[in-house]
Amino acid sequence: MRLIGALLKTLLWVTWIVLVLATPLLGAWLASSLLSYFGGPRELALIGGVLLFPLLPLAWEARATRVFKRRVASRNWYGKPPRRSLSAPVRVVLRTLFLNLLFIAALLFWYPKVAFAALATRGDWFLGERQDELAQRTRSDLFRVASGLEWLHRWANPNPYKKDGDSTPVPDDVVPTEQVPPEPMAQQAAQSGSDAAAPVETGAPDAGSVPTPAPAPALAEPDDGSGEEQTRRVGATSWPRPDTVSATVAAMRARDEGTIEAVARYVAARESDPFERVKALHDWVVTRLRYDHESADGPVRKPQDAEHVFAARTAVCEGYARLLVEMGKFTGDRIAYVVGDVREQNGDLASSGHAWNAVQIDGAWYLLDATWDDPATKDGADNYRTDYLFIPPNVATLDHFPDDERWQLLATPLSRGEFLRQPFARPGHAREGLALLAPERSSVEVGDAVELRLSNPRRLHVLAELVPEHSEQGVECGVDDGAEVRLRCPVPAGGKYEARLFTNRTRYGRYGSVAMIEVTRR
Repeated sequence: MRLIGALLKTLLWVTWIVLVLATPLLGAWLASSLLSYFGGPRELALIGGVLLFPLLPLAWEARATRVFKRRVASRNWYGKPPRRSLSAPVRVVLRTLFLNLLFIAALLFWYPKVAFAALATRGDWFLGERQDELAQRTRSDLFRVASGLEWLHRWANPNPYKKDGDSTPVPDDVVPTEQVPPEPMAQQAAQSGSDAAAPVETGAPDAGSVPTPAPAPALAEPDDGSGEEQTRRVGATSWPRPDTVSATVAAMRARDEGTIEAVARYVAARESDPFERVKALHDWVVTRLRYDHESADGPVRKPQDAEHVFAARTAVCEGYARLLVEMGKFTGDRIAYVVGDVREQNGDLASSGHAWNAVQIDGAWYLLDATWDDPATKDGADNYRTDYLFIPPNVATLDHFPDDERWQLLATPLSRGEFLRQPFARPGHAREGLALLAPERSSVEVGDAVELRLSNPRRLHVLAELVPEHSEQGVECGVDDGAEVRLRCPVPAGGKYEARLFTNRTRYGRYGSVAMIEVTRR
């Protein structure tokens, strides 16, 4: 029994020491990661750490001691005057713990939406670019600890598109979808120096709603050529599909579109191939609905059930996804409603969440997002596309992160931290066969410049811009059309920047946005 008692006493003592040492370190780590995330001076975290340990606890102890002595001296005591129950070192330790826990709680209270993202993306800031074994192990441990705050992210960022009735379990037959790299013929055509067309990436989704146009550089004259994109097999189909509206949908007249059932049965009667049938449903929703910016931006959201959306012909992402589910019931297609997080134009998680779909065809599951294939803007501009129709799962996870990891349809699902740490890109990046070689993270710290490297097998013209945060006026860093692109962007001192990458098949014309990296100068 004595041995057990001694072991318990030792264990408690070790736990106490670890707690005393870890709490100030955790507070400094959280504060410095937030400062790094926002592009602020991390010296503030160092100053705060010194104040919290040991300056403020010692100052508190000194003042409390003076007050105690004055109180003792001001009264007449019979016998010995009272003594403090705890020793000075213990009191200092307790004060240190209290102040640091209060500091951590305050940071989590003020920054609940981004505390997890800051630790998950910038928690290893002090390791810099080190890639040795110790640094990699430390980095892995830090991110593992950061994942403990994922609950705070979920609590602080509730998804408004997830309703109580959406608690249906994920089907047991949801399994990873087979993905095949781009087809060899497309690669050979690209390497032969053909002038294949680059797709126009018109913008990045905002706040989990719909893509909105992002400024894309235009170097002079228009570009109206054509060419083939790289395609890849996804299960039993291919991606990307041509950006052409289904002939069945294009031929529909108003009298054919009186009800949801009428539309669905019209499509089912004319499309026997399940992939073409689902594409037709996708195309009808994309071409007939308009994104409801008023509901997305306003305090009150209009009803988003299928019937209301069909009648109004406007919706936010929830309405697009629920209408597809309802149409699938009449065509006999199993379409599921999926919710989760998405990344905004700057690569951060959107605060309002998002909703999209998965569909089962011939036993396999595929992903689609009709909302983001309908980038209709507030000024009425439109640009139908199929970027998110049967999109390869490993491309979808560039900007979509479902609440249930099984809807990633990946053999090895990403964690939320991994989702945030990967470089920010849109499907156009994959459509063009590009591969970002450096930087390898969504947010980096550099010296006086950031170097961007990409594998560019199709020899597209790649343009880079460095744009200050909260600004759309950037500085062009250059254009490169080599098989391996290397572009260097000088980074002015102070603040955060976005290094944006655009592509085009010719040097002159409008470039489409494909990737973005957050940059902070050390």
